[in-house]
Amino acid sequence: MFPQFLKGIRFADLTWAGAGPFSTKLFSDFGAEIIKVESGSRVDPVRAGGPFRDGIAGINRSGYFASRNTGKKSLAMNLKSRKSRDILYDIIRTSDVVSNNFGPGAMERLGLGYDEVKAIKPDIIYLSMPMYGEDGPLASLLGVGMTISAVTGLMWQTGYQGEGPIGPGTHFPDHAANPYHAAFAIMAALRHRRATGRGLKIDLSQVESTINCMGLPFLEYALTGQERERMGNRSPFHAPHNIFACAGADDWCAIAVETDRQWQALCQVTGLSELAADPALAHAQGRLQQVERIEQAVTQWTRQHGAKDVMARLQAEGVPAGMVMNSRHLMEEDDQLRHRGYWQTLDHPEIGESQFTSPPFLLDGERVNLRRPPLLGEHSEDLLQQLLGYSAAQVQALRDDGVLE
Repeated sequence: MFPQFLKGIRFADLTWAGAGPFSTKLFSDFGAEIIKVESGSRVDPVRAGGPFRDGIAGINRSGYFASRNTGKKSLAMNLKSRKSRDILYDIIRTSDVVSNNFGPGAMERLGLGYDEVKAIKPDIIYLSMPMYGEDGPLASLLGVGMTISAVTGLMWQTGYQGEGPIGPGTHFPDHAANPYHAAFAIMAALRHRRATGRGLKIDLSQVESTINCMGLPFLEYALTGQERERMGNRSPFHAPHNIFACAGADDWCAIAVETDRQWQALCQVTGLSELAADPALAHAQGRLQQVERIEQAVTQWTRQHGAKDVMARLQAEGVPAGMVMNSRHLMEEDDQLRHRGYWQTLDHPEIGESQFTSPPFLLDGERVNLRRPPLLGEHSEDLLQQLLGYSAAQVQALRDDGVLE
């Protein structure tokens, strides 16, 4: 078992859905104790939304929930109950971080705003991550991955010339920009507290962290005053730079020529000697002016070969090329990911053995070992008895009163 570097750090984690739980999962995977506070009457939407193992729905059968909550402990309570609030206060007194990704005002209505929490634990690190941050004229608006993609301009940039925005195909803000920014902010706050003894409130705007991951179009507008038009997979700087149809159904390969030498190598591999000899195409600017002619010629060649073969032949001559992979390719056929041990198999009480993504790095050549995600309320009794010192009779009374769900 790889060392649990963050063992001893405890979260009272009230995040739900996508971005928030992913940010705290990153700590759980390295040994932090993440107490996921959730509700059986108002279930985390990703528990209820799937995708489900074998298509059979169930609050413990969602692959999305499982992937975002590895190694956590689940405490299920009716959060509107005064007694549940008292339990949460007790947990907060023992915790280092309180995290949530609700809209502004939601934690205050639960009696868990920063001022209340800080009064309980003065050196607490408190993460809040609403769509627009906690103040400002739009702070009260609600956001999810799709709407954040829209209001940040990410969706504006994604699509084909002459067509409308189509979005990035996944909730990119939930899966990359926001959880990783939140995790970095928490690590910085933990280091600050270690140095000064003082806690911090982290007010993370999911809009701002998403914009941080999109830099070039904003830089272009700032420098030129021009809005870049949608270009699909093309580049304003290089050609050819696109996805090309290959032999077989829905078989594609990305080709990105970025230097004149790569252009000549592409022409050699594809047999496009006429294009290679054309002085108008010797440099990027000329190729950009005749991009459709070039793409048609390259497509005539790629359609005669499988995508994997196209990638191998071009890469062998130093031309950047990549087969467009689907999930089956990545999970069942990608020898590189298998070689590096990227996919980890965990056994789960309800969904059985399933594959999970690892943290994307090795430490001294080793992978971090994941731990399975929790069943709803799986750790409620243990947390109350072992962490807070409640008796079995007290726990049963809480169940009888509907506090535990």
